[in-house]
Amino acid sequence: MGKITEKGKELISENIENIRNKRKKKGSDVEFSGLSDKRVNIEHELSLYTQDGQFYVLVADADADERVEIERMIDQTGCFITSVSSGIECMDQVNHDKYDLILLARNMPRMDGIQTFKNIKSSPSSKCRDAKIYVIVEEKSDEPDIYFENVGFDGILRRPIERTILQNVIISLVPPKMLPDDEDLITSIKKTAANAEVLKGCGVRFIESLNEYKGDLAEYKKDAAKFVDDYEVVSSDMIDALYSGKNLEYMEYARTLREEARKIGATYLSYCFDDHVNMAKDDSLDVAETNWRTLIVEWENVVSGVASWLGKDNVQLGSTEFLTTNTNGIRLPMRDVNVRIDEVLTNLESNDKDTALRNINKLAQYELDPDIRLKIDRIIKAFDKDKINTAVDILRSI
Repeated sequence: MGKITEKGKELISENIENIRNKRKKKGSDVEFSGLSDKRVNIEHELSLYTQDGQFYVLVADADADERVEIERMIDQTGCFITSVSSGIECMDQVNHDKYDLILLARNMPRMDGIQTFKNIKSSPSSKCRDAKIYVIVEEKSDEPDIYFENVGFDGILRRPIERTILQNVIISLVPPKMLPDDEDLITSIKKTAANAEVLKGCGVRFIESLNEYKGDLAEYKKDAAKFVDDYEVVSSDMIDALYSGKNLEYMEYARTLREEARKIGATYLSYCFDDHVNMAKDDSLDVAETNWRTLIVEWENVVSGVASWLGKDNVQLGSTEFLTTNTNGIRLPMRDVNVRIDEVLTNLESNDKDTALRNINKLAQYELDPDIRLKIDRIIKAFDKDKINTAVDILRSI
């Protein structure tokens, strides 16, 4: 059963051991994994090959590249791995063989992961009704986790699947006698996987980024904490630059944040910032303004998730939301809005900030178009922070 027969496995093990012995004589610290050469500490490689019993895994995924990557990761743990490209092929396998763990891609042609799951559990000929079944979803799935939990899945794996997370799933399912004797290794995998699971839920690829920090968790946490702490001020300054029409300033904010997000592993958020860099570069701040809300949703998702992971409970979110204002129900025509804006600018030119603020607050009481409402509220926030020049820039942009 599976792709590697017992005899074949013995031969492979002998070949690998021969290669290792040759390399040791040469003083090499490169281990042969059977698929690729990489620098590793051999003592910290999870392997169940030498333990009693075997663990059988079935993967169903239409993405050939993903299947190869999952096969590689599971093969390195020593478990038997069989992979198929569809839910229909998956059913053929479970009707003939028994598997301990099944990984189903959410999206597959003809029979998706949900229907495949239901068929595995209900088919009279299925030999895997008691198997643990995990669903593989895209990094940004429109379906909430609770949906998959209600279907009955035992867990969720998000692309790109991290090796440590997959190892931890296997550790949680295999009998204790199959685990390596290295307790420190098992503890390390569990701890790293727990951190990765939490952060992946908010769009952060923890393990990828930690590798760039060469495993220095303290340094990673320092940069992550700064990214969280800077949010309230930086997001406010960035939207001020947006509504003031300051292309270069806005582009610089977006470029800096893109690199900071990428560094801590917030890959999707870094792509969002990159889009805004290009919008500013193309002199399309009107487009950036339209997409601002989408950016903020992802930004705050990352910030809130990382803050929770760090144990920070004083993070101020919603700093770029428009103020909640009780309006008088009267819709003000744009020509009247412009008259009142000119009046506020005149107040400020006379250095009469108190009158200017009273007039802008009066304007805020009317029903306004959403884009004007946002700018008026940003002006009020600029007054609150005594950023009068910013208020003037936004007033002139209306």
